[in-house]
Amino acid sequence: MTAAARADRHRKLLPYAAALVALATLGACTGSDPGQDTATPPVTSSTPATTTAVPSTTTKPTPTATVDPVIAKIPAAARAKTEAGAQAFARFFIESLNTGATTANPQVLEGLFTPACETCKAMHDSLQTLKMKHQRHTAPSIKVTGTTAVATTGSARQVLIDVQQISVAVIDSKGNTIRTTAEGPGAFVMTLGVAHGHWVAQRLQTAS
Repeated sequence: MTAAARADRHRKLLPYAAALVALATLGACTGSDPGQDTATPPVTSSTPATTTAVPSTTTKPTPTATVDPVIAKIPAAARAKTEAGAQAFARFFIESLNTGATTANPQVLEGLFTPACETCKAMHDSLQTLKMKHQRHTAPSIKVTGTTAVATTGSARQVLIDVQQISVAVIDSKGNTIRTTAEGPGAFVMTLGVAHGHWVAQRLQTAS
């Protein structure tokens, strides 16, 4: 079956239920002997004073290279500006979504999509809701079963992501089950572009 045929094949993606030195100063004082009422003449020395130069120990700080925190969290395979790299990034995006749901951490998706990707933003918002409600998924609820490059336009690429949604419990901070996620097969089509030196999701839609 061709990639285009796979993209056109009817799929149904069930809703994704998703739901971050004290400083001490010491002083010393000295006093004179109250029994001594005569001044003691100063002691003079015929030895000339010598001054020893103390070499400076000041060193210039070594500049440290700054690493983009978004690029740092993207696996090496998903950074390549190739067809395989685009597919690896698509898988990484879904894996990050699972991580965000099981840890109630929306930051894992930040920097991985553009503001134009409404579905991506909705997923990020669902993770934010989980965090606010102190809830989380007990296990990954979306498994990537396959990826296929379906189109390339300039620097943009489209990747078909076949997934299997798994039923898992969503629990609160006390371990009580609030609900369970739906299960069933489905697929996404992700449009990727390059921004700030790495792949980003520009659009994410269900395949139909």
